[in-house]
Amino acid sequence: MQTRFKFLAAVTALAAVACGGEKPEASEAPPPAAVAAVDPATLDPESITRAELALGDSVFHGLIGATSCQACHGPKGAGGPAAPSLSDGTWLHNDGSYGAIYKQIESGVMAPKQFSSMMPPFGGTPLTAERHRAVAAYVYSLSHKLDDDERGEKKEREKK
Repeated sequence: MQTRFKFLAAVTALAAVACGGEKPEASEAPPPAAVAAVDPATLDPESITRAELALGDSVFHGLIGATSCQACHGPKGAGGPAAPSLSDGTWLHNDGSYGAIYKQIESGVMAPKQFSSMMPPFGGTPLTAERHRAVAAYVYSLSHKLDDDERGEKKEREKK
């Protein structure tokens, strides 16, 4: 029985780390107002820049921050045993719009429809407003074609 308990404790700890349960760095915790700074209804996919996609890719793949979306959704967002695909255009918990994805990241998925693993809000770690928007943009791009020409240097300059 004691061996079984140790095994379950190890599996639980591993799952917590893989799904974002690490302790976030002090500099990553956003002030409460920073998270609510964006109204999801106002997010326009045309405003997504290459820089946001690159940042979102880094957050999704766990290269920065204390979470790794790919641990559950797969390295290309194609899904896995713990979480659905984000790349096929079929959305289980929202309509797949940029704003809905942003909001889903914020609220998480507490009662999954087809998978046994829930997704904690923000993947289990606080995200800055910039990283929250960027990972939503990246996830949106996995199932929506974005015109790369429109994301060129002109858009980067306009945003600044």
